Amino acid sequence: MLKRLLLLGTLMIAILFESTAVCVAADAKDKNQYPGVSQSAVKIDTTILDKTLDTQKKQQEAQKKKEEAAAKEKLQKKVAQLQKDITANTYLKYIKQLGYYKKASKSDEKLNIRNALLLFQSNHNMSVTGTYDTATKNMLVQRLSSNKFVYLDKVTKAPTKGRWIAVNKTTRVLTLYEGAKVLKKYAVAVGNPASLTKSGKFIVTIKLINPDWGGGGFADPVKGGTPQNPLGTRWIGINRTDGSYGIHGTNSFYSIGKYISHGCIRMSNYCVEEMYPLVPVKAPVWVGTQTELKNWSITQPLFKQQVS
Repeated sequence: MLKRLLLLGTLMIAILFESTAVCVAADAKDKNQYPGVSQSAVKIDTTILDKTLDTQKKQQEAQKKKEEAAAKEKLQKKVAQLQKDITANTYLKYIKQLGYYKKASKSDEKLNIRNALLLFQSNHNMSVTGTYDTATKNMLVQRLSSNKFVYLDKVTKAPTKGRWIAVNKTTRVLTLYEGAKVLKKYAVAVGNPASLTKSGKFIVTIKLINPDWGGGGFADPVKGGTPQNPLGTRWIGINRTDGSYGIHGTNSFYSIGKYISHGCIRMSNYCVEEMYPLVPVKAPVWVGTQTELKNWSITQPLFKQQVS
């Protein structure tokens, strides 16, 4: 009904414009030819036109507010319903729906679920735990009530236009950037204490597939490619000057997301295998706490509901 009224109003305005134009043209052609038509008639027509336009504008604004209120109410209902629907027994259905579940292990379903939670948490800049908790539920509600997903990272002074890595020791999240753009996010394990994973700006110096492990000075060496190798399937070495440190896979799958290493940055094997070909030698690797990264022009806020 409102659309019909607006259409009728537009038609009336068009007719009014046309009649006003005729009056003005006639008046300009010969003021004496139509002595009964005065400038006041044109002025009256203009006044009516202004009032009509003003009425139409108010109607449009009222309709917009009505639609916004309806959308807000609909969103509130959706959020309330999600709060009821997402429980410890149902959350995995939503994690799978969002595409975070991968059957990386054929024999350990508990590990697959943990890895899915780690991926979800890291992708939303949460502190990664690999467990379902209140914070994870609330983030699921935020994500599922959004009409789009975007990374909210801000990088104002990227070290390169190419690919590079930032490791957040506070959240245990590794981010692969291209310039200021996020390409991937992964959960990692770092040093215990966190200071063992030294903060600083480094570069990738070497990349190895199925690296040998030398024993770290406290254990027997382990050949690369064996299940017992603590470096997992990939090694991305960085130029720390106080020893041999890098980003690597692991044979301790449940350690990801924890403060647990001797200083290296651990990733799940399937994650480091995915990232390995994307990172070139000499790529910058910045490692720091949330505060340190912010001081280096990198902010990584939690994901928030996106509605547009």
